[in-house]
Amino acid sequence: MEHLNFTKEGLNRRVFIKDIGWITFGLFAGLTLGGCEGCADQIRNRPIRRRLQTGSSEVNHTLDLYREAITLMKERSANNPSDPIGWTAQAAIHGNSSGFNLCQHGTNHFFSWHRAYLVWFERICQKLSGDDKFGLLYWNWNQDPAIHPDFLDTNSVLYLPRTRTSMAGQTQVSTGTLDLIFSDHNFFTFSSQLEGTPHNRVHTWINGAFGGGGSAADPIFWMHHCMVDYCWAKWNLEMGNDNTNDSAWLNTKWNHFYDSDGNVTETSAAATILMPLLSYRYESSAIGSNAAQPESSSEDFKKLEARVKKGANIKFDIRRRIPLSDTATLSIARPFQAISRADVSEFAKIIGSDKTSETIFARIGYASLPPVSDFFVRVFINNPKADANTPITDPHYAGSFAFFGTQSPDQMHGGHHDHQPEFLVNITPTIERLRESGDLKDDSQINLQLVAVPNGERFTSPEAILRLSKVELIVTPVILPSSEN
Repeated sequence: MEHLNFTKEGLNRRVFIKDIGWITFGLFAGLTLGGCEGCADQIRNRPIRRRLQTGSSEVNHTLDLYREAITLMKERSANNPSDPIGWTAQAAIHGNSSGFNLCQHGTNHFFSWHRAYLVWFERICQKLSGDDKFGLLYWNWNQDPAIHPDFLDTNSVLYLPRTRTSMAGQTQVSTGTLDLIFSDHNFFTFSSQLEGTPHNRVHTWINGAFGGGGSAADPIFWMHHCMVDYCWAKWNLEMGNDNTNDSAWLNTKWNHFYDSDGNVTETSAAATILMPLLSYRYESSAIGSNAAQPESSSEDFKKLEARVKKGANIKFDIRRRIPLSDTATLSIARPFQAISRADVSEFAKIIGSDKTSETIFARIGYASLPPVSDFFVRVFINNPKADANTPITDPHYAGSFAFFGTQSPDQMHGGHHDHQPEFLVNITPTIERLRESGDLKDDSQINLQLVAVPNGERFTSPEAILRLSKVELIVTPVILPSSEN
């Protein structure tokens, strides 16, 4: 199929297809209603991104193609490190051992930027492997916590040294954690929670190069980010939640990706919302309690496309803001406590009969990445004795998050992308639980504890310093999917 490039009008008048070319929705209607049979066939037969698991002949075949593509990309880099479709240059779009480059972390474009990155990389793999049906695999760390054995073969191009090889036992990818995150219908807060908790934790727990800016040099990176992308696709396409239709978000563009011929491309956030419908599709599987779903019929597909195209008037709307702490410097090895001047009675409406209309988040911002990231942070409510040994079964436990990457003082002005990480933790269920048990009275003040927990038995650098920029409680409205309104 040739590239179809039409004048870019509005989102409601254009659509992205397989070769990342724009066509009008009028033409797309012709495709789905019988026009341009070749185009319609290509959409129906778009590449499948399968769940990375053992015992599947389709997965094994895809891994063979993936190995071939990586081998050729590495050969290109060996001949010319600046080759835009070589392994080195492709990984460097995201970052390298010195830090992050163009990747979007801690922004509203965490989902969209990485989706575009995956699609263009997938195109390169298709061309180099000689199979235009090649689809990247996704590592469902919730259902299959161990890294696939093909990535552990030290003689394979899929191998890179890693500190750990399984997410087994990690609460951040557990069903309970993911169910709470997936129950959030707001595109922006869903994205933030998914990034800070399972996404970041997988990177830092597995570690090695995969734990920092140079993570895209590890072949498992692309499987991990396909899982992140599938989380967005499942939430949006399978579970009926709406993306934002905010024009500022939709009109954001990037021109630092390359097509399979090494040409610079331009991709917009608006284009990414339709990519799973027109450019690839996922083999459905369970995430937490959200079961695998059958593929949509052609009639359902039309309704799905219309809903996704329309989006919804979703914003990050903060109805109330209660500061707990401003700028602070703290040691990784010592728990930090922030005390609110507000008491529980201010949240009685949320925690009581009207709790389905608003959500309380703890919002924790840091001035920069830490100098080490061999730890994660647990959040407790009204447990001043909480420390690294306090278990997650403690009723005061609210959730956790992890940093992705590190930043030393000499990197702060080194030309790399400066991350100022910010995390959201939904504390509504914890406050509700403590209130029902009597541990929180209406006149109790709410305080929050941040406890760093080492990945191993102890902190590598217990003297390392964290720099907080703010800690606050925010109240946001609950967003319902358009299908429930």
